[in-house]
Amino acid sequence: MMRGSSLGTWCRLLGACAAIVGSGGCNGSPPLTTSGSGGSGGATGGSGGHGAGAAGSGGTAGTNVTGPFGANVDLLMMIDNSSSMTEMQEKLYLQLPVFIQSLQSLTTPPNLHLAVVSSDMGAPGDSATSIECTQAGDEGEFQSSPRSNSNLMPPVTCTDNTLSLPPGGLDTNHTYITDADMMPNYTDPSLADVLQCIALLGDMGCGFEHQLASIDRALGADGQLPSTNAGFLRPNAYLVIIILTNEDDCSAPANTTLYSLNGGMSNLSNPLGPIANYRCNQFGHLCTNPASGAIGAPPLNPPSDAQGTSTAPTLDLTNCTSNDTATGLLTPVAKFVSDIKALKPDPDKQIVVASIAAPATPYTVEWLPASGISAGTSAGQLWPQIEHSCGPKGGDGVNPEATQNPTDESFGDPAVRIAQFVQAFPNGVQGSICDDSFATTMAAVASKIGQLIDPQP
Repeated sequence: MMRGSSLGTWCRLLGACAAIVGSGGCNGSPPLTTSGSGGSGGATGGSGGHGAGAAGSGGTAGTNVTGPFGANVDLLMMIDNSSSMTEMQEKLYLQLPVFIQSLQSLTTPPNLHLAVVSSDMGAPGDSATSIECTQAGDEGEFQSSPRSNSNLMPPVTCTDNTLSLPPGGLDTNHTYITDADMMPNYTDPSLADVLQCIALLGDMGCGFEHQLASIDRALGADGQLPSTNAGFLRPNAYLVIIILTNEDDCSAPANTTLYSLNGGMSNLSNPLGPIANYRCNQFGHLCTNPASGAIGAPPLNPPSDAQGTSTAPTLDLTNCTSNDTATGLLTPVAKFVSDIKALKPDPDKQIVVASIAAPATPYTVEWLPASGISAGTSAGQLWPQIEHSCGPKGGDGVNPEATQNPTDESFGDPAVRIAQFVQAFPNGVQGSICDDSFATTMAAVASKIGQLIDPQP
């Protein structure tokens, strides 16, 4: 995250709700948004392994007709690893064992390929070093190194992810987890433990997150598959994508000027404004000003109809969408949707996309005194930023109109482009980064996977 202000020191996670597949989630969470058909009917009677369950006491033998790809599922988790994500990564970490158990408890458990990718694709331009980014970031390569995190409560120590090269396997087979064909490439008895070991990506990634571009690259959907990722995506497998982030996507083409000074200064005299996340809003979104009805990009300077005071103006905007027009500087969401759908012959029935991100509303721009010292910045200069659409009540930068006010310090900015991406897939699931627990969202994803493998007649 690259902002003019932050929430400050993170508090420890206060607790997580009980995670039960099919549960109603935690009290105070907004309704989970899902798309697609209703739940599939499971086998009646006792449970079995792969295939139909045997008849239980007083029951009838279950019948199980799998979908066109059988039980093969390729699952990619995109985890935001920017500086603001420690609290939210911990909530996912706590939920992973229950999620894996729910998959293994499906009528037909999946033959999994499971990979993790970061949001860091760098910030190419003339200012990468000063904004603590690199030119190319992780380039969409799978993240499979064991990781510990001393900032979590309690601290997590991971020294061995137990991923190993299976006999006769390709050299890339240890960059992702697989238990396909009952031949796991890990030695730990718990798949959940292995996933937890590689999923805590930390908080040192670039603050200009490229969530969608990273997914696109990781799967080779942009035509540039990293060699380390070869073998993950199977032509005869369902594709499941899970996005964990507290900011909106800021993916831009490699030749962009969005992350550069371009010969100017990092203040309001620069046509692109100060180098901060607001550039992603100003050149990535189109919104309606309800006061005037005008549709346009979030402004760099307060307009005449701004709310608030002259020293702390704000502007409420509505109906924000991705700016996929020629005036936008980000890669159009429509391109990412097209790229991912092209990976499967029947994408509407063979792809699940889920996000755990901040609500797209409320959407408010606030102007605050310039952050830090920048050459040429006049005294009293006000810089724009987006208020968090969810976060602790009364917290720094949290929109007063936010309806989700968690107590664990989770927060997020309006995920306009992320929501638009997920909603383009009939099998979509949307949860909130500010949910007390991610149990409900992850259970919905598991249910969607079950529906793909064992569709209703």
